[in-house]
Amino acid sequence: MFRKKTSVQLSTEMERVVRGYKVKRLPLGDYLRAMEAAKKMPERVVEACFPQMEPDTVLRALKKIDKAMLNVLIMRLMEVVPAEAIALLSLLTGVPEEALMSDPGIGLDGAAEMVEAFMELNGIENFMHAAERIAAKVKQMKHGFKS
Repeated sequence: MFRKKTSVQLSTEMERVVRGYKVKRLPLGDYLRAMEAAKKMPERVVEACFPQMEPDTVLRALKKIDKAMLNVLIMRLMEVVPAEAIALLSLLTGVPEEALMSDPGIGLDGAAEMVEAFMELNGIENFMHAAERIAAKVKQMKHGFKS
C-alpha cells in the first residue's frame, strides 16, 4: 500500500489522498497546536471518568476500585476516548471530525491509513531518529564536562 519514500520525496510531498480525503503535511505551528490538544487529553479523560472529583479523591477511589466501579470507568472511557481520538486525528490530518465519525468509507482501517499517511508526510520517523541522535550527543557533551 505505502512504499518507503526517500528523504527527498518526503520533503517535497505535501499531501496524500486517503479514502477520498486529503491528508496534508502540517506546518510546525499546527503540529504544536495538535500536540497541545493531545497534552490536555488525559485531563479531559480523567474528568470524564471522575466528574467533579479532586485529584486526592480520585486516587483514594482508585485504591478501592471494585468490579462495579471498574464497569463504570470502562463505560465512561468508552464515551470519551473515541471522541478525543477523533478530535486529535482531525487536527493532525485536516479531515473534518464529522467525516471521520460518519463516512463509512473511512472506518477504523481508513483512520489507521490516515495516521500512517500523516506520519510519513510529516517525517515523524525521521524526527524520532534525529531526536535520538541529538539526545545521544547532548549526553556525550554532559559527560565531557565532568572531571
